[in-house]
Amino acid sequence: MNGKGLPRGVWPHFAGRLASLLASLALAASGPMSPAALAAQPAPAPATEHFIYLPVVFGPAGCQAVSSNAYQAGPVFQRETDNPVRPAGNHADKNLALRGYAGNPGALKAFIDYGPSIDPTSPPQLATLFSPNRVPPFTGAYQVYTWNWAPSPDPGARGGLATNWAMSVAGLGATPGEALHTPSSGYDIGAGMEAIVVFADADSLTLVYTRDDTAAGGYALHLDNICTDPNLLALYQSLDGGARYVYHGPPDGVTDYNLPTLAAGQVFGAARGPELRVAIVDSGSFMDPRSCNDWWQVRPGHSCP
Repeated sequence: MNGKGLPRGVWPHFAGRLASLLASLALAASGPMSPAALAAQPAPAPATEHFIYLPVVFGPAGCQAVSSNAYQAGPVFQRETDNPVRPAGNHADKNLALRGYAGNPGALKAFIDYGPSIDPTSPPQLATLFSPNRVPPFTGAYQVYTWNWAPSPDPGARGGLATNWAMSVAGLGATPGEALHTPSSGYDIGAGMEAIVVFADADSLTLVYTRDDTAAGGYALHLDNICTDPNLLALYQSLDGGARYVYHGPPDGVTDYNLPTLAAGQVFGAARGPELRVAIVDSGSFMDPRSCNDWWQVRPGHSCP
């Protein structure tokens, strides 16, 4: 661009046309020309059309390219036993999009009472995704695929749909662009933190409520169709490599690297559209996100059926 705000190569042509126009106006102001003067004028240049093509940048609704949020990293335990270590993006327990899920429109989109929770104090509470806390409508019902594992680094392949639950991924109603918060639980992994980020990309996040770099132990939370905070994503990408993928043998409890950590209630991103999708894993098993005595113990204005 030049100092006039036009692309290079367009300004000289524009300036020439402007000069010609000003000259014509000056001649018109001086009065009518004689026939001899008119004959001496050069023939006008052939008319041409000129188009200026400007780039158009499109972004997902509700997502921001910059952020003022700050995040920190903390030590985690190496728990993977694959040699070589399977990259998180190729790990179907960490990357929900890799595993995949499909809609089940016939599933009941409401709370289900499975009886008292076997863990009445610790499960992540989905109403605390929002501020103020609320129970959103169930806008979609989905089931995850099973997974056929292969020797690392081959990620394996999808199997059939897991049908043990009619819903294993919940679509939750949201306002595009609204802030999303780390769900609170009964866990404290130290330093005031609640969870670690074991996978992140631009539109999904996987949290585990331990210091272990695995989604197969304790609670894990998959969040999809979101706008991951760009600063959190940049931190994760800067840490997703190096020592994290150095094989150490059977888990020995040694902390060898850092991953992003989040406190309860900390903003991790925003809703990408009118529905975000959530899956909950307990010790490696996908659970029913409608269970009101487990994941909705905090449920302002609502009760179990």
